[in-house]
Amino acid sequence: MNLSVINKIWENKDKTAFRSTKGKERPEFYITPTHDFTQYTKDCEEKYYNKDTAFDWSQNVGENLKDYIENLPDGEFARITFMVLPMIKENIERKIYQIEKGGLPLDEDAMKDIAECIPFDKLSIFKAIYILSPLKKLQYDHVRLEDQMEILQRELLEVSEQQRLGFFKKGEKVKSLETENEKKEQAEEISRLKKRIAEISHDKKELDKKYSDEEEALKDRIQKELDAIDRQILLDLKESFTLLEEILTSKVIPKNEQMLARLKDLIWKRQFRGLKDLANHSLVVEQTAIAPLSMGIIHYKRYREIQEAMTTFINDEAKHSAIFRRFLVEKLEAKEYVSDILIKGAEKYMWLARFMPATGMFLAVIVEVIGASYLEFFGHEKYMPDKLFRKICQTISMQDEKRHMDLCVAMYNELFRKGTKWERMRNQTALKVILKAVYGDKSEDHHLIQAFRAFGVESEILYRHIITRLSEQLARVGIYEDPDKLLEIILGKGVKLIQPLQH
Repeated sequence: MNLSVINKIWENKDKTAFRSTKGKERPEFYITPTHDFTQYTKDCEEKYYNKDTAFDWSQNVGENLKDYIENLPDGEFARITFMVLPMIKENIERKIYQIEKGGLPLDEDAMKDIAECIPFDKLSIFKAIYILSPLKKLQYDHVRLEDQMEILQRELLEVSEQQRLGFFKKGEKVKSLETENEKKEQAEEISRLKKRIAEISHDKKELDKKYSDEEEALKDRIQKELDAIDRQILLDLKESFTLLEEILTSKVIPKNEQMLARLKDLIWKRQFRGLKDLANHSLVVEQTAIAPLSMGIIHYKRYREIQEAMTTFINDEAKHSAIFRRFLVEKLEAKEYVSDILIKGAEKYMWLARFMPATGMFLAVIVEVIGASYLEFFGHEKYMPDKLFRKICQTISMQDEKRHMDLCVAMYNELFRKGTKWERMRNQTALKVILKAVYGDKSEDHHLIQAFRAFGVESEILYRHIITRLSEQLARVGIYEDPDKLLEIILGKGVKLIQPLQH
């Protein structure tokens, strides 16, 4: 195809003319769709108030949850108690078995996990955590270097992938790699990252050599101190177990003030742990979206509006993940955890978006709905007692996620929706796979399901809310699925839908 033909096609904006006679080639230059998504993005930003979010970070999350438990009506407190206690009892049994078999752990997080099973007025566990503090201090430099190494390796992987594909990223903008200066700058960045990784690797080896003997000696001393108090901690755990067993057997909330205070403390600790899991899940959802969106900017090079929209998405997701990470670290003193399954899923999505852009865009519609519905649910006072987390969920779901959903739907309808039988079959298959992957694989002992239950929320209630919202959004891209049928994919047959959450 010569230059004059290309110019003529460009002037007429005749999409059919881009098809080659062999039907295999794809144009590398821009095809103008009928919808101006650049302006559409700006209009949506104005409509949904795309502005910096401000939250009251002075709030004490622990006190918020304690106030909630203290002010629960008797009937609601009893309902939540008998949902939460079996989970706590099972965890106590597991801790007793682990300590009897292998002693107290030499890990602060594992020790704090044991503390969640022991009431506030038992002090041996706090002594055990204090005994571990010198080891944590010794390991600090090692952990800091590991974190730096991981961050730099991620950056190197991203820049190397851009170099391999022939792209150049400046800030949030991705473009074709063209000038010699860009190639030089990219090569220098890769060289700088490799050099810094080598330096940190060397420092880490030196540090390991220097402190390995000291660390082993410290561990031996700490282990002896822990062995001296593990019997008392076991007694405390067994006392907690007996208390819970008595309450579960009698099905009566204790009247004794000390027993009631211990019970409320154990429930509070379980809800605090549940909030960590909910916040981490929110962070993971936002954070794992950034990688495929970044690659989407590259792979959707035929559709410049999608690139621009995805750039705004990345800015939003980065802001959201920063908010949830701050909530985790500052308010819950918790660490971020991303499972290998989610990382692999993001990689699969990246390649799918590259070779099957229509399916990638359809999955983006589903993912945005599920994420927005999850946050909308926990932005409701009935299901989330902590004011700060609730406000974060409300703001993000109403301010940014609504805009993301509208954009994904509009882009799919404009660029990929054909209404063919193949399209319907393809989308039905993608829908089933992602629903199973997101929620269908979670049993009742999954940490996320147990986090819902810690706040008195059965998983089916959340699923019903998400499925109802998903059904509404799917109708906007030509998929008309009854919510009951979608719910069957997750929970199995015979499930009836109740009314969704209303605001």
